[in-house]
Amino acid sequence: MTELVGPAGALTTEVVLQLPGARRHCARVLADLRAGLTCVWLFPDAEVESGRADRAVDVVIHGLDDSVEVPRQETRPYAVPEAAAPAAQEPCEEHGAEGAPGLGGLGGAGSSFDIDDGFGDWDPFGLTGRSGGAGSSGFSGGSGSFEVRSSGAAPPRPAEGPDAEVAVRLAETLSLHGELVSELVAQADRRTPVLVVRAWAEADMLAVSRLVRRFQAVVKEAGLKPGDRPRLLVAARLQDVEADTVGLLDRTVSRPHWWWGVWGHLDTATVVADAVPSVGAGHAHDRMTPGKLIRHALRCETVVQVAGPDMGLAVLLADTWNGKVKDLAPALRECCSDPAAEAVHGPATSGAAYAHLPEQGLREAWSAGLVESWEGQIRHSPRAGVAAHGGPELDKLVWQAQNRVLLPLIDDARLGFIELLPRIAVRGTARLVETYVRQSFRGANGSAADLASMELGELYAAAVHRDIELTGAQFRQLRTLRLARNKLAHRAPLDDALLLDLLDALSGY
Repeated sequence: MTELVGPAGALTTEVVLQLPGARRHCARVLADLRAGLTCVWLFPDAEVESGRADRAVDVVIHGLDDSVEVPRQETRPYAVPEAAAPAAQEPCEEHGAEGAPGLGGLGGAGSSFDIDDGFGDWDPFGLTGRSGGAGSSGFSGGSGSFEVRSSGAAPPRPAEGPDAEVAVRLAETLSLHGELVSELVAQADRRTPVLVVRAWAEADMLAVSRLVRRFQAVVKEAGLKPGDRPRLLVAARLQDVEADTVGLLDRTVSRPHWWWGVWGHLDTATVVADAVPSVGAGHAHDRMTPGKLIRHALRCETVVQVAGPDMGLAVLLADTWNGKVKDLAPALRECCSDPAAEAVHGPATSGAAYAHLPEQGLREAWSAGLVESWEGQIRHSPRAGVAAHGGPELDKLVWQAQNRVLLPLIDDARLGFIELLPRIAVRGTARLVETYVRQSFRGANGSAADLASMELGELYAAAVHRDIELTGAQFRQLRTLRLARNKLAHRAPLDDALLLDLLDALSGY
């Protein structure tokens, strides 16, 4: 079984892309490409710099029947490995099993794309299904084929120089002698490969933007059926394409995709569950108790709510925080001590969390990886200073976590007292209903079934007025349950002392 969190407490790129949110997002991009649409895929800077954006593109490529990448011009500082050759030298070509030139090290025209992506045989979204077998050469699809011949003559040589336009390099890679898009449209009787451009590796953002506009204009004018259209996948950051490139996409032949709203509670909870040590782990003599299980659930859920979509922070906080409410703010400050993690973020408008892209005022923070749409909320990462120093925002997140874990347990304990009422009611259950149950909850004849609607406050009042007989321990448990429920009902998180009493009260049921 693959561990989600390594020994150093860091998330690997492969792990992040195995999470449900990423798989779902990649599946949507792949579905649009399979439907004959050109896609422009926008990523935050942080996803590109971490390598996760490149890996997400790899996942989508691996799900395509055929694809070809533009030969890379390694001019961007972050993309050049330490041992890379100087930019003035010719790009190095890798060869697949059949001798075809490799494309960016990801499987080229003459070899099937086959990497160990950590997915195994599980493929619920069809991300890894391919029609070509291992070792097949060329690009095939539909009734015809589109091949880059690799036997005999040397492979086509990409245009020289870092400023060679991306369309020219793609055309030469595909052995096309005319203008790229026009030649591809002329091949309408055969399924052409998806052309992939990682715009962050390109030196000329204008050339990438021109290619997108040219692609969709010519394809639309040709009136091709979706199954016959050439397709383009451009993966980019905001600064890698012109500002109007995405806004002016023609939705009849193109689709924008933003790395926005990708993550949900399940994604963060999955990571946190692996990061927080299991209850009693490594202690064979440590007896399991209900209180320990509840405290563990509270610790995990609090980390999830505080970190939100920032799963890197979730891993750090899970390792740093000891589970005590009073120590949460200092632990969070320790995890968010990086002064470089700052970005301007404006207030979000109503409904911004449900949009398919970040609104204009949030995009600077989004690019820095400091704001996301998460569970129907706009969530600013504590790395941006929000909630990192305690106060009402952090209290709200702790309260949300406690609500999620404790309220169902408190209600179960209330029902435990309800079951005792027929035996401990001093003057009968009908008198309890008449005296304590609110009129809106009473039945037509005040039947005993109405006892189930008695709230903790009403049970406590009945105990104080001696209308029910409780032992001293039962009375203390009921008082603690009532106090905890009232605080949570008024949006106030429980402190450590009350939590300790509550765990004792809940352990009795």
